[in-house]
Amino acid sequence: MTYDVAILGAGPGGYVAAIRGGQLGAKVCLIDEGELGGTCLNRGCIPSKAFYESAGRMESLRRGAEFGIRAELGAFDLAACVGRKDKVVGDLVGGIQKLLKGHGVDVLRGRGTLMAPDSIQVTGLDGGKTVVTARAVIIATGSRPADLTGLPVDGRRIVNSDQIWGLTDLPERMVIVGGGVIGCEMAHIYSAFGAKVTVLELLDRILATEEREVSRTVQKTLEARGVEFRTGVRVQGAEAGASGVTIALQGGEVLRCDRAVVAVGRAYNSKGLGLEKAGIELDGKGRVVVNDEMETAVPGVYAVGDVVGQLMLAHVATSEALVAMHNALGKKYWMDYSVVPYAVFTAPEVASVGAKEAELKQKKIDYKVGRFSFAASGKALCMGEPEGFIKILSDSDTGRILGATVVGAHSSDIIGEVALAMRMEASPGDIVTTIHVHPTMSEVILEASEDTMGLSIHKMGRRSAKEE
Repeated sequence: MTYDVAILGAGPGGYVAAIRGGQLGAKVCLIDEGELGGTCLNRGCIPSKAFYESAGRMESLRRGAEFGIRAELGAFDLAACVGRKDKVVGDLVGGIQKLLKGHGVDVLRGRGTLMAPDSIQVTGLDGGKTVVTARAVIIATGSRPADLTGLPVDGRRIVNSDQIWGLTDLPERMVIVGGGVIGCEMAHIYSAFGAKVTVLELLDRILATEEREVSRTVQKTLEARGVEFRTGVRVQGAEAGASGVTIALQGGEVLRCDRAVVAVGRAYNSKGLGLEKAGIELDGKGRVVVNDEMETAVPGVYAVGDVVGQLMLAHVATSEALVAMHNALGKKYWMDYSVVPYAVFTAPEVASVGAKEAELKQKKIDYKVGRFSFAASGKALCMGEPEGFIKILSDSDTGRILGATVVGAHSSDIIGEVALAMRMEASPGDIVTTIHVHPTMSEVILEASEDTMGLSIHKMGRRSAKEE
């Protein structure tokens, strides 16, 4: 079995690379022992966002009277939520299967191991072995939930961030170990469902990769909904019993809950693939080392997605996959990480792109800040979503937008406008002279852009010296 390109891993890096290869007329095979779509479609992005939508509707129903809706809210049916999630996942996986078939991609179900840079042994689900050769190989094996010493995951009482989306019984009390993106998203979702949630974080604040005002806003909002946050605490161990979980903290304190979730990050799937045997370099953390063409030190072998560990985001894996596939077929593409938007699906929602203020201060870059509050947005008030703000940073000399952070309803949708503006090397002035639909959430970008010049219409600004 000989191919132009063989791909290990069928997640958002692998299957996208396979489809693009088929579009370009290459003979491609996609190798994975798991489901098409990988973690993103089956255990991560899509399942969690299906739950996120259910959580949002629960919060809307609780506030129904505010909008003139008088209805009695019953108990939340987690099993039905899981059933809906499974249907969404099934539809998307089925769609990918059709796309792969339509583009002539051979899907080989099994575990692939590199025997040489151009040779892969595939151990099928039935134990049979097949050898595949290819002119180029793309490694897209992704990541898995990281373990935490002392917290034995049993898949029932103590679960990880992959397993949580398949459980059908709603716990009364839940402890989430980890106050990063995944932990905070779960805290929002399960508190909306009706669970009493406690988040334990080793660092001094949640969402430590975000700006402090973002962490404060999210924590304040979730605390108002009953979530308890414990920062600066270290978990020593946990024990699951028939009636729940006992969690021991450093210092002797003990917490009890019905279910504990370990959400302390991801580990790279780079072991057991024969990479070292093929001469492929891993760094000290187990990440596959690549250049900006996504090629390893071994010519013709590429790697993309979480296993590379640049930015562990599905949309980044997709972009890296397109670069890798084009280069594998003799073209010249380079990966650019300078403009990568991302979102955190908490309450309120968070989205960001580019630089943050702390970074600009550290680099001593002279910048301007434009801010606008969602509380001054007509659309946000109509939606009943006044919580949040937008902040746009621009270079004082060149005028180019350097970054933006949005906290509030639909921030994951509206951040795309800023990302495109940055990609086009635009300034806030370019956004200001672009007419925006009224009333919409995207107007907050217009107002914040005006504010970089001190000219936001719907924000009270300091009067100029001439006016005074």
